[in-house]
Amino acid sequence: MKMKAFSQHGPCSAWLMAAILPAGMALAQEPGTCPGPLAVPDAAVASPLAAPVRLGQPAADIQGVDATGARINLARFKGQVILLDVSTMWCVFCQEDTAPIQALYRTYGPKGLAVVTCLTEDVNGAAVTLAGLRQWTGTYHLTLPVMNDASGVADGVAETAYVGVTDAFPTLVLIDRDFKVRYIQGGLDLDEVTARIKALLAG
Repeated sequence: MKMKAFSQHGPCSAWLMAAILPAGMALAQEPGTCPGPLAVPDAAVASPLAAPVRLGQPAADIQGVDATGARINLARFKGQVILLDVSTMWCVFCQEDTAPIQALYRTYGPKGLAVVTCLTEDVNGAAVTLAGLRQWTGTYHLTLPVMNDASGVADGVAETAYVGVTDAFPTLVLIDRDFKVRYIQGGLDLDEVTARIKALLAG
């Protein structure tokens, strides 16, 4: 899998670089993203459950549990505009983006925007447990739904369908009311995402 870059102003930790990059591999620069996935850094992600999504096509459903322990799936929000944030617990930029994503939820949630964070890997690249979900929501004071991906790590639906397009964490996805993908990008460009949210809500 192609590796995404570490930002000069906000790099992921040195131990993570050593763990996922072959010796002597250079780092290209692309601010705002960590490479992904950690669990299979050199292999193509291939899940029998999903394929990388395409713009204009139906979104891939994700199933798991939320921080309360309740079962949740992405398709339950069909009929709303959805902002999906696919993140990992080890990604520095995912951590930094929690505040602006929560702000989008607070501002546009009452206007019909569903915001969902799907955590696919914990700090060790393993599956995210209920305790991990609760830690994430508590640490970053989140009221938006935070879920894991019950289909697995690295080759699960969230990473295959969405991170498989960007090769980066976080991956931000906008899904329209008909549950079709309208935007997908590695890293949070807040101005662009906000403008697209407004357009989809007005459409």
